Amino acid sequence: MKLRAFSVAVLCALVFPASGWAHATLLRTVPANGAVLSAAPATVRLVFDDTVRPGPGMKAIRNGGGSVLAGKPRVSAGRTLVVPLRPRLPDGDYTVLWRVVSDDGHTVAGIVAFGVGQGRAPPSAALSVGNGPGVKDVVARWLLFAGLLTAVGAACFRFFVAAVPVRLLLGAFLLVFVGVSGLLHDVPVSSRFGGAMVAIAIAAGVGALLAAIAPVYQALEPAPFVVALLLLPGPSIAGHALDRGRSPIEVVVDVVHVAAASVWLGGLVALALALRGPGDRAATMRRFSNVALVSVAALGITGIVRALSELASFSQLWTTGYGRALLVKTALLGALVAIGWINRYRLVPRAAAVELRRNVAVELVLLAGLVIAVALLTDLRPGRDRTAAASVATSKGPPPLPAKEMVVQAGELGDWAVALAVRPPGEEVTVLGPDGTGVNGLSVEVDGVRAGPCGNGCYGAFASLRKIATVAVGGRTLEFSIPAHPRPAAALVARATRAFRALRSVDYVERLASSPRNRVVADFTLERPNRLEYRIRGGASGILIGSRRWDRNGKGPWLPSPQEPTPQPEPIWAGHVTNAFLLETTRSSYVVAFMKPLGPTWFTVRLHRQTLLPSDLRMSTAAHFMRHIYTRFNAPVRIKPPTGG
Repeated sequence: MKLRAFSVAVLCALVFPASGWAHATLLRTVPANGAVLSAAPATVRLVFDDTVRPGPGMKAIRNGGGSVLAGKPRVSAGRTLVVPLRPRLPDGDYTVLWRVVSDDGHTVAGIVAFGVGQGRAPPSAALSVGNGPGVKDVVARWLLFAGLLTAVGAACFRFFVAAVPVRLLLGAFLLVFVGVSGLLHDVPVSSRFGGAMVAIAIAAGVGALLAAIAPVYQALEPAPFVVALLLLPGPSIAGHALDRGRSPIEVVVDVVHVAAASVWLGGLVALALALRGPGDRAATMRRFSNVALVSVAALGITGIVRALSELASFSQLWTTGYGRALLVKTALLGALVAIGWINRYRLVPRAAAVELRRNVAVELVLLAGLVIAVALLTDLRPGRDRTAAASVATSKGPPPLPAKEMVVQAGELGDWAVALAVRPPGEEVTVLGPDGTGVNGLSVEVDGVRAGPCGNGCYGAFASLRKIATVAVGGRTLEFSIPAHPRPAAALVARATRAFRALRSVDYVERLASSPRNRVVADFTLERPNRLEYRIRGGASGILIGSRRWDRNGKGPWLPSPQEPTPQPEPIWAGHVTNAFLLETTRSSYVVAFMKPLGPTWFTVRLHRQTLLPSDLRMSTAAHFMRHIYTRFNAPVRIKPPTGG
C-alpha cells in the first residue's frame, strides 16, 4: 500500500506547474490595431487592466521612414499608456512599438499599426517585438530559484533530518542575492514584484552575513537556517497567487507548493553533502526519504490545485509556451521521482553508499535542468491568463485579421459568419456577429480539438485536419474542404477582376440573407458603361443609368432620383483583397478563396478556367450572406429608362 500511495502521489506531482509571475493585460488601444483613419491621431493610447509604468525602448515610426514620436511616453491614471505623436501626420502607414512594466515587474510589449488616409488598405506593422523571455532574465530567475530552493530545503533538512554545513547556506544566499539583482533592472521598487524582490534580497543579505560569521560564533549556527525559512513566501507574494480575482486559498496553496518543492529538491543538495561526511549515511538517507515522500504527496495535492488555476484547458499543455515548458519540467520531475524510488526501495535497504552518492549526483544534474524550466515558467503567461487576456482584452470589437499566409473560407451559421483560417500546424476560427464585432465566450472545436481565445471572436487550435474539416460552434457545425496543396492566387483574382470589368454585360441571380429568417432572391443585370437593373422577386425593383435612377415597390409607380454614376460591370469582390489561394482545379474551373479586410468579408468563387469569368460566388460577412449564380455574359444591351421616366 505504501508503494501504491507513493505512485499515486508521483502521478499527481507530474502535473504541477510552477508559480508564475503575473502580467498586466492590454484591454484596448486607441486607435485600434489595423485601423485606417481619415485624420491623424495626436496620441496612441493603450489601456491596461493593472497598474503599469513606461518601459524602455518605445518607438513610433512612419513605415519606411523615421520616428514620429513627439515626446516621452507617459502613463495617465495609472493604467493608460499615452504615446505622443507629431502633429498633422501625413497620409501613410505607421507603427508603434510600446513597452510597459507591470506591477509584477514584467516588461510587457506589443505593436500597434494604423493607417492615415481614407481608402487605404489595412496597414502592416513595420516593427517587431521579440517573443519569449530574455536570456538574462531566465539566468537571473535560475539563480534566484536555485538559491531559494537550496536555502529553504537545507533549513528543513537541518531541522528534520541531519546537520548541514552552514557554508551551504552562504552559497545559497549569494545565489539568491545575485538573482534578485539581475531581476530588478527597470523594475520600480514600489511595484509588488519590486517590493517582494527587495525583501528577498535583504533577507538573503542578512542570511549570508549570519552564515559567514556562524562558524566563529557557534551560538549563531541556527540563525541563518531560520532566515532561510523567511525566503519561503517570496515567490508567492511576487507571483500570480496575489492577482486580483484569485482566491486567498491560492496563496496558502502556493506557499505549501514551494515549501514541498524545497524540501524535496533543495534537500537533495543538503543530502549530497551529508553523504560525504561522517555519520550513519543509511539512517540519514532513510530519514530524508521519509520526509521526501511527504513532500512529494504535498506536491501532488497542491500541484492539482495549481494546474486547475493556471491552465484553462488540457490542450494548453502543447498549444502554449507555458504548457510546453511545463511538459519539459514534468519529464525532468518524472526522472527525479524514478531515481528517488530506486534510492528508497533498492539502495537504502542495501546501504549501497557508492550507488547512493552516484544517484544523488545525477539527481542534482536533473535538478539544475528542472530549475531552468521553472525559471522559464515564471516568465511565461499561464494558460488561464492567456484565456483571460483574450476574454478581457477583446470584450467588444472587430476580430483580428488572419496572417496573410493562411487559407481562409467562411460560411453562414445561424446569425453568425464563421470563418476558418488554416496554416499548418495551426487554425483560427473567426465568429462574426450581426453587428460586425467578434463573438466571444463560445465553445469552439476544430475537428474535435477545443479552440482557445486568440482575440475578439477569434479561436485558435492545433488540429490534424482531414480533407473535410468540421468546425463546431456552440454545438452547430460547418464543414470546409481543406486543399492538400493550396497555391497563392492573388494574380488569378486580379486577372478575373479585369476580365469581369471588360465584359459588355453580366446577368446573375443573387440570394441574400441577413439571418436564417430573412432572405431575398433577386435578378441582376449589369451593363457597360454605368447601367444596372435589379428585380427582387416579390418585392422592389430598380434601374440605374448614369446619374439617374428609378425605384418602385412591387408594381407601383417608378420614382426617379439623382445618383452618382457607378461604372459597370463591377465585380462585387472589387477592391483590396488578401489571403487569395487556389483551393481546387478541375478541367473546366478554378475555385479560389480570399477575403477583404474591411468587414472582414470572405469570398469563395468558382471561375471558368478559360475565360476566368465567375460561375458561382459565395460571400460571408456580418449579417450579409450572399450567393451569386452567373447566368449570362455579353448579352445585347436591354436596360432602358422606364416608360414615362
